[in-house]
Amino acid sequence: MTSPLHYTLLGTGGSHGTPSIGCDCPVCTSPNPKNYRRRCSLHIHCADTHLIIDTPPDFREQVLTFGIPRLDALLLTHAHADHIMGFDDVRRFSHAHPTGLPVYSNPDTLQQMQKKFDYVLQPGYDRYATPNIQFIPLQTEPLQLGPLTITPLPVPHGPSPTFGYRIETPHHALAYIPDCQAIPPQTLNMLDNLDVMILNALRSQPHPTHLTTEQSIDYLHRINATTSLVTHLNHDNDHDTLQAQLQPHRITVPWDGFTGTLT
Repeated sequence: MTSPLHYTLLGTGGSHGTPSIGCDCPVCTSPNPKNYRRRCSLHIHCADTHLIIDTPPDFREQVLTFGIPRLDALLLTHAHADHIMGFDDVRRFSHAHPTGLPVYSNPDTLQQMQKKFDYVLQPGYDRYATPNIQFIPLQTEPLQLGPLTITPLPVPHGPSPTFGYRIETPHHALAYIPDCQAIPPQTLNMLDNLDVMILNALRSQPHPTHLTTEQSIDYLHRINATTSLVTHLNHDNDHDTLQAQLQPHRITVPWDGFTGTLT
């Protein structure tokens, strides 16, 4: 019998988060808790396997708030600050791994991680002073983590090589692409037969490295997953207003802590 696949969006905001520092716009000052958005991260739990995609600056708060008990592997989409700057806080999880917590991404992202967190692999530190990790490069071939098959999804996002991920069991499939400016045809072909598609939709105005709301709607229609969700939303997006806009398209606007279970 296949175990259920549980997912939780730990953060759904853009690179500044919402509220944004120094901003008094209606969304940043909104009393609606669904307008409080940490930077993007996703938790997946299936059987005894827990994995997280990205460690944003809000990572410590996220795992404490949403009760993440352990971490068996970390996947990184790319090395932009809003997706990695909570990396040091994997320390508490990583010391449960004698050979190091596996950290997976494309080779360029891992090379940047070793520059930005150069102390991690250096000898001489107390073993509890730094994350105990092993960087493992991925190309595009599927990776097996416990009951989960993970397939990297290459997407353009400015000059930085960036991955989304397809995560599946024998009976269910979810895909997560929090940052991209387009979905290439070869990647779009890997997004068939999905139960859940989570895609970035930064704002309505054009952006050089992110999908707009309308572009995201178009891709989500083409992908046609059973459940479509948007993420990486900046402070131009009031939750209730955006949900009303997307409701006719059968697209859900999630919030931090939004959960789902595929059984």
